[in-house]
Amino acid sequence: METKKLLDQLLELKRRHIELINDSRNINYTCGLATNYSELMHRIADLLKTSKKALEGMHAVPETNPTEIEYNVADVIGIAIKLLPFSEMQFLDETIELLSEESSTHTKR
Repeated sequence: METKKLLDQLLELKRRHIELINDSRNINYTCGLATNYSELMHRIADLLKTSKKALEGMHAVPETNPTEIEYNVADVIGIAIKLLPFSEMQFLDETIELLSEESSTHTKR
């Protein structure tokens, strides 16, 4: 595959799948939580770790209301799920596949 065609395919994949954070289109649907995807994944991990700790500790303090904590944790987990970059993961999968095809084509030459 020629370089121009490969580049065009990669740009099309980017256009279709890069949704949450896209500097070229001035888009950031993370509400300022992250400026790039690495930072976004760390924020999501932090949300999930915090939720885990809250659930582990909710019975340690007898005066807490477990139901309220459970609802709060459920809300945090819901936010984390909404922040997951599913479309961007599809971009990575398709890009890796495309690059693998390109690599095998060059190897056969």
